[in-house]
Amino acid sequence: MTQSNKELLASVFGLVRGIRKQFDARASAMDMTYARAQALTHIAANEGLTQVELAAILDIRTPTMNRTLDHLEAAKLIERRTTREDKRVRQLFLTPQAHRQADRIVSFTHELREEAYRGIPPEEVEQALATLRRIQANLDAMEG
Repeated sequence: MTQSNKELLASVFGLVRGIRKQFDARASAMDMTYARAQALTHIAANEGLTQVELAAILDIRTPTMNRTLDHLEAAKLIERRTTREDKRVRQLFLTPQAHRQADRIVSFTHELREEAYRGIPPEEVEQALATLRRIQANLDAMEG
């Protein structure tokens, strides 16, 4: 194993921490956390999805998802609606004010990406992405 192999995963973890720190700094001005902002933007893109579906998309356990949604609902940013087919299933919808907030989050997320990729040619980003996908495929194969 080369030194680069040893450093790559540590660098990825550091990158994730750095992105989250920048994201949280921008989101806190809107009383948002990373988890709440992610939930809000996914609901905006897929209104009507269920709580269970959102938890799966975000890879979050249901109790944690429920706390995040409780906060968004208390802030009057989302509505939970039962379905006609199964009253236990609740679909998620944005409130009118939440659409504006979701647009702001999408905007600063786009700006954050632009800043993070500044000075990096697109082909280098593509190569890095291809490498990360291969590493992910290897990890997925370990699960059987």
